[in-house]
Amino acid sequence: MPKVVNHKDRRENVAEATWRVIAKQGIETTTIREIAKEADCSTGMLQYYFKNKDELILYALQLAVLRMGGRMWKRGEESAGTQILRNVVIESLPLDEERRLEWQILAVFYGRAATSTKMAEECDLWYTDYRSLLRGLITNGKRDGHYRMEIDAATEADAIISLVVGIGVLTIIKPRHFTSEFQLELMDRHLSTLLTR
Repeated sequence: MPKVVNHKDRRENVAEATWRVIAKQGIETTTIREIAKEADCSTGMLQYYFKNKDELILYALQLAVLRMGGRMWKRGEESAGTQILRNVVIESLPLDEERRLEWQILAVFYGRAATSTKMAEECDLWYTDYRSLLRGLITNGKRDGHYRMEIDAATEADAIISLVVGIGVLTIIKPRHFTSEFQLELMDRHLSTLLTR
């Protein structure tokens, strides 16, 4: 009986290995051979799934964003009132080991977006989707009386994303200072400014 291979799982395993290698040594020095070793597979198997290193790296970014987005949607659906916005936002903070690794990868990709049109387009897509989600949650919160009516939902969505990205990057630089508790304190302080008095 031939072995059944789940191609989706295999691609995700390779992407996760890519995250670990990039987090250890940076994107420029990462090679297909090192990723294959980390993924416990051959370089030929990697080339079966991905044409080249750039395609693999792009998929790794897309998977990180997809997983983060999935967690945000799940938490939003499980919440009510002002907790909806809060829970969606905190899912994008680097509060645990998995999310810190995602942020290490996202920070690398943000840097690469400065010189890669494709990476810039992917980062812009993430930003646009995230902004739209937050803007909708803020608009709904205003309608339901949770947030002040004078708040501009689009501007506030930009402010929240700026805070999230700042916290994400600073957690990489100063992990002992930007503890999970401190990240939540900063976000809660900001979100409290939206509330009706």
